[in-house]
Amino acid sequence: MCVSLTKDLSEIDSSIETFKSALFGKPTNYILKGSNHNREGEVRGELVGGNLTILHTMLGSKTSINTANKILFIEEIGEYKYHIDRMLQSLKRAGYFDNCVGVLVGDMSKLRKNTTLWGSSVEQLIIDALADYDFPIAFNMPAGHEKENKALVLGKTIELKVTKKETSITFK
Repeated sequence: MCVSLTKDLSEIDSSIETFKSALFGKPTNYILKGSNHNREGEVRGELVGGNLTILHTMLGSKTSINTANKILFIEEIGEYKYHIDRMLQSLKRAGYFDNCVGVLVGDMSKLRKNTTLWGSSVEQLIIDALADYDFPIAFNMPAGHEKENKALVLGKTIELKVTKKETSITFK
């Protein structure tokens, strides 16, 4: 996200380097810190996705993406947890996750606080929404709307290896 560029680019050196690598076709690999919420597994597939609200608004349209045999990346900014839950449930009802092989979760930034407590973390919300599926789910991908914003190349095949300790992403 170009909006995360700051006046002091030294603050985001590593993000800029990953962007340059992606832009010029250099091989990119990431090792992400683990999460107790990660659902373990190893998969390979084309990386698709983006902002959850945008994916949700494309449902039922000609521009809705095909997630069959693909790894879905999601991120979000400025939403309430119940909106995130509603969007995930809508995607689920539309069959988005039926043949998906994995999910990569990016930044969930600046979430709004509701007057009624939600009761769980956004990570648990995602785990609960995707409980019917057995594909790996990886959290802690620094991509979306934060200063640390690693480049992802949608449409490229990746290998995703997820454990509680760490996640590795290798672009093929």
